[in-house]
Amino acid sequence: AGAVLPLTLLLTWGAGAAKKQAASALGALAAASKANRDAVVEAEAVPPLLSLLQVDKAAADGSAAAIEAASALATLLSGDEPLQAAVVAEDGLAAIAALLRDGAAKAAGEAAAKEAARAAE
Repeated sequence: AGAVLPLTLLLTWGAGAAKKQAASALGALAAASKANRDAVVEAEAVPPLLSLLQVDKAAADGSAAAIEAASALATLLSGDEPLQAAVVAEDGLAAIAALLRDGAAKAAGEAAAKEAARAAE
């Protein structure tokens, strides 16, 4: 749990790849035990994780960091109603919905491109 605070700081101050790795590590730590999960929440990692959901999706690092942040948030929010309420109060659902919407749009665009390529063959 001693790594939680430095990882949380990386979410805010790190470069794109470091943010992705920090989000991934925090999610893994949170999944490993309730004590780790509590440490991640107490280190106030949730707000920077939510911020990562709103990064520039055009940048590869930003998109990858957003996916890792979403995964970490899913682990942290699962079964924790007070934390879920706090995320709602901070308008975190808008960031989560935007990530889902952008991901669905990207998937639809990729599917259309593949279909067009098949039709052109």
